[in-house]
Amino acid sequence: MPGKDCYELILNQNCDLRCSFCSQADFDPAARCAPAAAVRRIYTAKKLGYTRLGFSGGEALLCADLPRLAAAAKKVGFRAVRLQTNGMRLASRALCEKLAAAGLTVCKFTFLGSEPKVHDALTGVKGSFRRSLAGLDNMLDLKLAVGVNLLLTRSNYRRLPEALKFFMDRGVTDFVLIYPIYVGAMRANYRRTGVALPEAAPAVVRALDLAQAAGLADGVKALNVPPCLLPGHENKAVDLYKFNTVVAAPDGRTWDIDKNVAGAKRHGPPCARCLLKPRCKGVDHNYLDLFGWAGISPVLKLTKKRPLSPVAGYLNAMEKCFMEALKLENGISTARLLELARGLPLCHDCRDGAGVMTTGAALEKKGLVKKEFKGGRYLWRRR
Repeated sequence: MPGKDCYELILNQNCDLRCSFCSQADFDPAARCAPAAAVRRIYTAKKLGYTRLGFSGGEALLCADLPRLAAAAKKVGFRAVRLQTNGMRLASRALCEKLAAAGLTVCKFTFLGSEPKVHDALTGVKGSFRRSLAGLDNMLDLKLAVGVNLLLTRSNYRRLPEALKFFMDRGVTDFVLIYPIYVGAMRANYRRTGVALPEAAPAVVRALDLAQAAGLADGVKALNVPPCLLPGHENKAVDLYKFNTVVAAPDGRTWDIDKNVAGAKRHGPPCARCLLKPRCKGVDHNYLDLFGWAGISPVLKLTKKRPLSPVAGYLNAMEKCFMEALKLENGISTARLLELARGLPLCHDCRDGAGVMTTGAALEKKGLVKKEFKGGRYLWRRR
């Protein structure tokens, strides 16, 4: 066993956008992973014990063989097959259906907020927001597990909570709020595009407050924001988690994301007295080169989560999966519900009846389902 959960295959390093924040701007756009080599790596990853497979780039949708590679991943037994994409080419419903039929189960999109003009300006392609949003809607309609990465820049960070709500309203439950790494184009353009961590962090906290109030807190995390800047949401800092992912480049080189991330982080003067130092690796050295430690203070006492007024109308991934299963068959046992849910890619937590009971109880409180005890077992029914 590799000790890692996910194997991510970079298929290419070219892209159909011209993002002013791209961390890969210095990479060779001609680099490709040959289809035969990609298939070999997929089979090898499964033999080594990886449980999830990811495709990324560049822009992985520029690889014409992607449907065949997704089918290969499904054939060898990967239940979770993920695509990281800007999503523009998924405006084609036919391509979305082809990928879903081949075995794709998870689709992660990157957006620069919810304002088309801002998104298009940052990506350098007019109409990119409209096309990517059409792709997101296609994948949601096909019932794939859909996630959104919201990347922060000086142009969009203030409206991060509004952007989060925009995508929540479309049915997205999985988010990563990404503060960029200052390499590639992001470093070259940092005076125009960058924003210091202490300035951006309050918007991240407001977005996390919204997710908590809507009952979606488990599906939202913050990347590259140190926990000391997330009062009340320290545990949402991805830096405290393990990615458990190995990445394979087109030339065959591999690296462990956790080691790479940790190797780029530095502790500094504010960290000496911080309660979170044993778990936190610090701040990325590329950021420190440009902004230093100004505005970053140690955590001397953990902040309790503020009581927030609940925001109704949202379902998390497990609740959505539960409801979709009941659309297929109504008035069914816990065992049957689990069986149906395992055939839906909406979530990957369908392991036992305890999860069904917990999720069902939450949906009962929301008035969406009811359960009855009949013939020695619980039956679930939509209201």
